[in-house]
Amino acid sequence: MGKVKLSIDGQIDYMKNKSGIQFNIINEEEAKDFLTNNTYYFKIKSYAKNYEKYIEGDNTGKYINLEFAYLKEMSTLDMYFRRVIMKLSLDTEHFLKTQLLRDFASNDEGDGYSIIDELFSTYDYIEGNITKKERNSACSDLIIKYKGNFAIWNIV
Repeated sequence: MGKVKLSIDGQIDYMKNKSGIQFNIINEEEAKDFLTNNTYYFKIKSYAKNYEKYIEGDNTGKYINLEFAYLKEMSTLDMYFRRVIMKLSLDTEHFLKTQLLRDFASNDEGDGYSIIDELFSTYDYIEGNITKKERNSACSDLIIKYKGNFAIWNIV
């Protein structure tokens, strides 16, 4: 048989005894709580790759002076970084949509409908994907209302 599933206690034991991860700053109970409620083993363990291991002697393959607290800190920083990236992404999306619709509103040459007709003609799967959402989606009423007569402001 290959590898076995580890309980949270087993994960901590593995980190401590097989990987050489230390629990001096954060004790094992705090680590257990963090693994139970905030993250998961493979994610927290992935941060360990940033640290060096012993290459010879009794501790070969174990991490050199790696504290679980360091991994926890990396995990926390990663969470904050993801939040910032998500907020930036959402703000950028909103800005670009607003700019696009503003440009269409101020441009007398485009009617807002023909560009969507052209989009659907070129990429017919897009209209198909929208039509699939006609029955079971939060925007089904809008799809039914504008079907066959979509404008850019309905799509964006």
